[in-house]
Amino acid sequence: MAAAAAVTATELLSTTRVAASTRITTESTRVSLVGDSLTEGTLPYQADTLSYLNWSSSAIDAFKSRGIRTKMKGDQHTGLSAVNAIRETYGDSDLWVVALGSNDAGFYPLDEQPDVIREMLDQIGDQHYVLWVNVYLPATVKRERAWNRSLATVAAERPHQMFVLDWATLAEENPKWLGSDKLHCSTVGYKNRASVIAQATKTLVPTDPIPRPSSLPRRQFVKYLPG
Repeated sequence: MAAAAAVTATELLSTTRVAASTRITTESTRVSLVGDSLTEGTLPYQADTLSYLNWSSSAIDAFKSRGIRTKMKGDQHTGLSAVNAIRETYGDSDLWVVALGSNDAGFYPLDEQPDVIREMLDQIGDQHYVLWVNVYLPATVKRERAWNRSLATVAAERPHQMFVLDWATLAEENPKWLGSDKLHCSTVGYKNRASVIAQATKTLVPTDPIPRPSSLPRRQFVKYLPG
């Protein structure tokens, strides 16, 4: 992980801020991100961190309390329908980042969770890479572990498509990144969350087309220098 460790938060966040989905050049490819309130918190930083790592265009759709199949009043989309909305507005993406699960972890019985995760993957499509950010729920540790195990189970089934960013470990190791509820982030936490997600799109996800040989190694999380 030397490449990730060599980049500081200050370096990643030193570019000029623009709105998500507006950095369009011919130098690289597209990335789209679907998330909940944690992704909302990264909006001032996420597009810049992705651009810094040479994604030519990014589209981000996030809303508080969003789940894969569920949404709150005021949200136009569930996680599933947000995929369609991004495609209709901005076109398809080479890589999709899914930062959902905090609101799903306690909603579905354990034996149903993998099916819900598979449904999101199928919505995105098997010819796309998916980076899924796991959850940190210190107030409900059993829910956190069950959901993250379900993510790991599905990732093992689809090793050429799905890659897991271990946010749970990063959050636990960096308490200053967390807000008072220990679920959402502090300002520095949102900056670092945006940075590690951007880094993970380059360090966890391959650049060669699907399918890939199953023998290639996969990393389970990105380590990041505290900023």
